[in-house]
Amino acid sequence: MYNSEEIKKGSQVFFALLKNKILPASDSVAQEYYNSVEVREVVKDMAIEGGLRVFETRENIHMVTGAYGSLFANSYTQMKEKYKGLERKRYFYLANIIICIYLAEVDKETHIRIRWEEQGVSYAKLEDLVTKTLESWMKRQQEENEFAQEWGIALEQIYDLWIDEFSLFKQTQTTGKIDVVNTKGTRYSFIHEAIKPLSDQKLIYDNTNELRIIPRNELYERLDYLYHSQERYMQMINMIRRSEEEMQDA
Repeated sequence: MYNSEEIKKGSQVFFALLKNKILPASDSVAQEYYNSVEVREVVKDMAIEGGLRVFETRENIHMVTGAYGSLFANSYTQMKEKYKGLERKRYFYLANIIICIYLAEVDKETHIRIRWEEQGVSYAKLEDLVTKTLESWMKRQQEENEFAQEWGIALEQIYDLWIDEFSLFKQTQTTGKIDVVNTKGTRYSFIHEAIKPLSDQKLIYDNTNELRIIPRNELYERLDYLYHSQERYMQMINMIRRSEEEMQDA
C-alpha cells in the first residue's frame, strides 16, 4: 500500500503528464517520479486505470493513450473539432498517411537521424514522397485489386484528394513567399495541417518560414520506446519503405 504522501506526489505527476503529455527530467515534479519507486508505481497504476501508458527515458517522462479502451483517446469527432483542417474523414485518413510517410523518413539509422535533427525534412521532399507513395500504391491496387482492402487504406479517396483536388502551393501576392499557415487547398498547406498533432505535442518543430519539419528528441523517444514494439506501425513503415525502394528502381 502507498502512504498519503506518495499518493499525493504521484497524483501531481500524473496530472502534470495528463496536461503536458511530456515532462522533462529536469522538471521538479518529474524528479518526484524519478526519485521514488512508489511514486512511479502510483503514476503507472493511475495511468492503467485510465487506459493510458507512462514510460520514462533519461531525459523525459511520456504519457500516451493505450491502443484500446482509453478514457482519454480522441475520437474522430474530437479530432475534427480540434483540427479544423481534418473536418472530413478522407482528410483525416490522408493526414495519417502523411504522418506515417514522415516517420518512415526520419525513423532510420542513427547517422541519418542526426542529419534530420539538424536539417529537418523539407516540405518539398515530403510532398514528393507522399505523391510517389500514393502513385505506387495505386499501381499495386490496379495490379492486385485487394491491396487497399488488405491494408485498410481508403486509397482511392485520399489519392483523388491529394492528386486531383490540391494544387502544389500558393505564394503571397506581396512577397511571393509560400504561405502554408493562412492558405488552404494546397498540398503544402495540408502537410502543415496534417502534422499539427505532432507539433502540438512538441514532438517536431514545424518551421513554416523555411518549410522544414524538424524531429525533436522526444519524437525519437516515442519511436524507440513505444512504436517499434507495435506490429502495425512496423508493417506500415516497412511497406512505405518498400514502395520507396521500388520507385527508385523504376
